Amino acid sequence: MDFDFKVTTWERVNVPEELEEAVLKAVESGRIETSNELCDWLTNNGHEVDIEYEIIPEVEEAITVEENGGCSTIEVRVSGEVVFHNGDL
Repeated sequence: MDFDFKVTTWERVNVPEELEEAVLKAVESGRIETSNELCDWLTNNGHEVDIEYEIIPEVEEAITVEENGGCSTIEVRVSGEVVFHNGDL
Protein backbone atom coordinates (compact mmCIF):
# COMPACT_ATOMS: atom_id res chain seq x y z
CA MET A 1 0.00 0.00 0.00
CA ASP A 2 1.36 3.40 -0.99
CA PHE A 3 0.51 6.62 0.86
CA ASP A 4 1.10 9.69 -1.32
CA PHE A 5 1.14 13.20 0.15
CA LYS A 6 1.20 16.33 -2.02
CA VAL A 7 3.69 19.00 -1.00
CA THR A 8 5.01 22.26 -2.36
CA THR A 9 8.71 22.89 -2.72
CA TRP A 10 11.19 24.94 -4.73
CA GLU A 11 13.48 23.79 -7.52
CA ARG A 12 16.79 25.52 -8.06
CA VAL A 13 18.12 25.50 -11.62
CA ASN A 14 21.67 26.52 -12.44
CA VAL A 15 22.31 27.85 -15.95
CA PRO A 16 25.66 28.73 -17.47
CA GLU A 17 26.74 32.28 -16.69
CA GLU A 18 26.73 33.29 -20.35
CA LEU A 19 22.99 32.49 -20.56
CA GLU A 20 21.88 34.12 -17.31
CA GLU A 21 20.77 37.45 -18.80
CA ALA A 22 18.80 35.83 -21.62
CA VAL A 23 17.10 33.44 -19.19
CA LEU A 24 16.33 36.31 -16.79
CA LYS A 25 14.66 38.26 -19.61
CA ALA A 26 12.62 35.20 -20.60
CA VAL A 27 11.50 34.72 -16.98
CA GLU A 28 10.63 38.39 -16.54
CA SER A 29 8.58 38.39 -19.76
CA GLY A 30 6.65 35.29 -18.71
CA ARG A 31 8.02 33.03 -21.46
CA ILE A 32 9.55 30.80 -18.76
CA GLU A 33 7.40 29.96 -15.74
CA THR A 34 8.60 26.47 -14.78
CA SER A 35 11.84 24.50 -14.71
CA ASN A 36 10.51 22.35 -17.56
CA GLU A 37 9.86 25.47 -19.63
CA LEU A 38 13.42 26.62 -18.88
CA CYS A 39 14.83 23.35 -20.23
CA ASP A 40 12.56 23.57 -23.29
CA TRP A 41 13.56 27.20 -23.88
CA LEU A 42 17.24 26.33 -23.78
CA THR A 43 16.77 23.42 -26.18
CA ASN A 44 14.54 25.38 -28.57
CA ASN A 45 17.07 28.21 -28.69
CA GLY A 46 19.94 25.94 -29.70
CA HIS A 47 21.70 25.72 -26.34
CA GLU A 48 22.98 22.23 -25.70
CA VAL A 49 23.86 22.40 -22.02
CA ASP A 50 23.53 20.00 -19.15
CA ILE A 51 21.07 21.59 -16.76
CA GLU A 52 21.80 21.16 -13.09
CA TYR A 53 18.86 21.49 -10.77
CA GLU A 54 18.00 20.48 -7.27
CA ILE A 55 14.90 20.29 -5.14
CA ILE A 56 15.32 22.30 -1.97
CA PRO A 57 13.94 20.04 0.79
CA GLU A 58 14.26 22.63 3.55
CA VAL A 59 11.32 24.60 2.15
CA GLU A 60 8.97 21.68 1.53
CA GLU A 61 5.47 22.27 2.92
CA ALA A 62 2.27 20.27 3.02
CA ILE A 63 -0.53 21.65 0.87
CA THR A 64 -4.22 21.65 1.76
CA VAL A 65 -7.05 20.47 -0.48
CA GLU A 66 -8.29 24.08 -0.65
CA GLU A 67 -4.85 25.34 -1.73
CA ASN A 68 -4.81 22.59 -4.36
CA GLY A 69 -8.06 23.76 -5.97
CA GLY A 70 -10.14 21.01 -4.38
CA CYS A 71 -7.90 18.27 -5.74
CA SER A 72 -6.55 15.52 -3.53
CA THR A 73 -3.48 16.06 -1.41
CA ILE A 74 -3.50 12.53 0.04
CA GLU A 75 -3.95 9.38 -2.00
CA VAL A 76 -3.63 5.79 -0.87
CA ARG A 77 -2.94 3.22 -3.58
CA VAL A 78 -3.01 -0.55 -3.64
CA SER A 79 -1.41 -2.10 -6.72
CA GLY A 80 -1.62 1.31 -8.38
CA GLU A 81 -5.36 1.71 -7.75
CA VAL A 82 -6.52 4.62 -5.58
CA VAL A 83 -8.44 3.26 -2.60
CA PHE A 84 -8.65 6.56 -0.69
CA HIS A 85 -8.29 10.24 -1.55
CA ASN A 86 -9.19 13.36 0.37
CA GLY A 87 -10.37 15.52 -2.53
CA ASP A 88 -11.22 15.41 -6.21
CA LEU A 89 -8.91 13.20 -8.22
